[in-house]
Amino acid sequence: IDRVELSHLIPILFRLFGTSDYTAVAWPFEGSLVGVLAAYLIGREVAGIRVGLVASALVAVAPLDVLFATRLRPDSWSPALIALAVWCALRARRGDRRFVLWAVSSGVALGCAWSVRESAPLMVPVLAYILWPQRLRALVSAAAGALLVPMTAGLTFAVLGAGFGRPLTSTAGTAVWRNPVTAWDQNPSYTWMLWRDLREPRGLLFLLLPTILVALGLLIWRRPRVAVIPAVWLAWVSLYLEFGTLVNVAKPARYLTLCVIPFAVLLALAIDSRWSFVVPLGLAAIALSSLSPLPDREHRAADVLLFNRVADRLKDFGPGPVLTEDYTWFVKFRAYRATTRLAVARVEEPTYLTKAERLRNRALRPLPQVDVFRGGFVVIAPPKRRRSGWPLNWGLFRRQTAQRVPYDQLVRLATVDDATIYRWPADATSKPAVR
Repeated sequence: IDRVELSHLIPILFRLFGTSDYTAVAWPFEGSLVGVLAAYLIGREVAGIRVGLVASALVAVAPLDVLFATRLRPDSWSPALIALAVWCALRARRGDRRFVLWAVSSGVALGCAWSVRESAPLMVPVLAYILWPQRLRALVSAAAGALLVPMTAGLTFAVLGAGFGRPLTSTAGTAVWRNPVTAWDQNPSYTWMLWRDLREPRGLLFLLLPTILVALGLLIWRRPRVAVIPAVWLAWVSLYLEFGTLVNVAKPARYLTLCVIPFAVLLALAIDSRWSFVVPLGLAAIALSSLSPLPDREHRAADVLLFNRVADRLKDFGPGPVLTEDYTWFVKFRAYRATTRLAVARVEEPTYLTKAERLRNRALRPLPQVDVFRGGFVVIAPPKRRRSGWPLNWGLFRRQTAQRVPYDQLVRLATVDDATIYRWPADATSKPAVR
């Protein structure tokens, strides 16, 4: 996660509920549910309950939203918190006696969105437009609420000894300032992505372009005044994604999650009728078509279900490092059974690298030393072919493992379906490496 405030909640969840894949994805999944709720609240606020229900249903089955609801990234929480900021601003726009409280809440929600992803302040012009009818008092209240979050985070980290500025500057570090003209040549545009996936049933943006055009036509024909605010919101975010990202970030499809909620509200307004519930059903079918053939889906039984059973069984044998030739399992064991703070390498966006640099970054350096696992455990996982996300030099480590681990001296502890758990006795020395 980009910002450190909300990324610290994952270890807290691990401490409360135990380490597992399900605990790890609980946080982004909850963000997705908040986004569904926010879409309902905004739709109800601008046009009534039916529009709210249809908008929330559209968000719930949108392929992008479904996909990133189970990915440990900020792509579910960031749009959800931004949507909550918009809803609070809409409530403040009413001008009732509690409008200041709603304006402050809008700022706090935007500050929390910034805590998840540093691009969240791009929504300031949209919120200012929504709050403008209440003039300066609402704008100042929202700004105070937004500043409250980083100040609170900074003070918390300062008290804990990590420094006041750490939550203000600690990000993933993937953004690089660059020439926008050069960036335009390097990156495909989002408009091109819409055209590319137009007729691709397995694409995340399948049929989205004609859907946008039909919704736009219906809105122009029906001319609902309540569509202005979500239209301004969607247009502003679209301009940022298409052109604003050119100066420092790449264009992954996951950034389009910022458009899901405003477009869902607009589409719900465009099709508002007694039969509008049919559209979410069609979108659900598209989601199934897009997500069912995702790569590596066939490994879920081994990498999620079986791995979690093996990890639970290992807890019965106490702490210790776990050696396995499967890279996915190796990384998970290292993270889920960590007893000290893990060092995480700085991520470099592949878009900005040369081919040689991308190949260099796909190698794991340094490779783990087989000897450090002596006294710990060895897990034999079900065999599988090399995965696309594995380091290029992982095969070298697998050969070192096969050569140096004294399998004849390991103590068999348990068998969990197709996986076997061994203890590597501390007095069983590793074999010499074969040149």
